[in-house]
Amino acid sequence: MLAAGVTRHFILAGVGADTIDPDAKLTYTNEYVFGLDREIMRNTTFGVRYVYRNMPQVLEDIANCPMVAYELPQTSSICGSVEYILTNPSSSIPVAPGTEFLGAHFDDPVHKYNSLEFTLNRRGSNWSTMTSYRWSRLRGNFEGFYRDDNGQSDPGISSLYDFPTNDPSYAPFYAGLNAGDIRYLGDKNGILPLDRPHQVKLYGNYAWASGFNVGAGINLSSGQPFTPFAANPNYGSDGEIPTAPRGSGIQTVDGFLKRSPFESQTDLQASYALRMNGARRVTFLADVFNVFNQKSVRYYSQNTQLDNNVVNPDFGKPVNTNLAGNPPQYQAPFNMRVGIRFEF
Repeated sequence: MLAAGVTRHFILAGVGADTIDPDAKLTYTNEYVFGLDREIMRNTTFGVRYVYRNMPQVLEDIANCPMVAYELPQTSSICGSVEYILTNPSSSIPVAPGTEFLGAHFDDPVHKYNSLEFTLNRRGSNWSTMTSYRWSRLRGNFEGFYRDDNGQSDPGISSLYDFPTNDPSYAPFYAGLNAGDIRYLGDKNGILPLDRPHQVKLYGNYAWASGFNVGAGINLSSGQPFTPFAANPNYGSDGEIPTAPRGSGIQTVDGFLKRSPFESQTDLQASYALRMNGARRVTFLADVFNVFNQKSVRYYSQNTQLDNNVVNPDFGKPVNTNLAGNPPQYQAPFNMRVGIRFEF
C-alpha cells in the first residue's frame, strides 16, 4: 500500500509491556456546582443550578513517534515499532529525538462540561409534579475512560494519544489513503460524543386513597453529534481518525445530519395496593415504556472506512459498525412490564 510514495509494510505495536512513568498520576475530575432553590408559592419550588466539570489530568498510554515516522526510511531506526508509555499526556511531552522535523506535538487533554439547569416542582396532598430543563455543552478532545465515538472501552489505554495529534505531516502524507487529519482528534474545542445541548424532563404522579397510583414521565433530549471517522493507517482499525472537525456532521441515507434526530419518549406507571391483615399487602404493578411506539434512529454509522482505504458500504446507514455491546440504533419499541409484590 502506498502513502506519499512510500510502500507501507507491516508495523508492530505493543511488542513489549507498557513502560510506566514513575511520576504518572491518576485521572481525576473537578466539579463545581452553584445553585439555589426557593419556594415561590405554596407547595411550589423553583431552582436554578450551574455545573462546571473538567479533567485537569488524565492517565493514558502514548507513543512519542509521529505516525509518519514509522513509515519513513530515515526514521525507521528510531520508530521501528509502536511502543507505549503509561503517563499523563500533555503538550510538554517531547516527540522522539530525530523526528522533530515533522513538526508534530502532543495536545493537552481537555474535557470541559458546562450546564445550566432550571427546575420547577409542585406537590399536593396526593399528587406531585417535577419538571426540569438543562442546557449544556461538552467540549474537548478527551471524553473519558470510554470512547463513545468508536465504542472503545480501554480505560487508560485508548488510542486517543497513541501518536502526537498536533501533527501537520499526517494529512499530506496519508492523503492517498483518505485517512483524515489527526489534528481533528486533538482539537481542544471539539464537540464530544456525549454532548446533548437540550434536555427536558417532565414527571407527574397521582395517588388515590383506594390504593391506586398512576405516574407518567416524558423525556426530551438533543441527539448525539456526528463526526466522520477514517481508519487508523498504522492499526488498520476503523473509527479512529476524524476526516472533518468533531460534530461537523455526516451524509446519511436521510440527508446530511450534524446530530441524530431529537429524542423523545413517554412512559407510564401504575400500581394498585391491596391491603390484607396486619402489615401484609399485595401490590400489582405495570410499567409501560415508549407509549407511542416511537421509532426514531439513534445512530448512523460514522465510519467512512472498514480498513485502510477500504470504503465502508454502511457509512451513513442506521447500522452499528462499532464494537459489540453498543446500544441499538433505533429507539427501543413499545414494551410493558407487569409484576406483583407481596409485603409482610
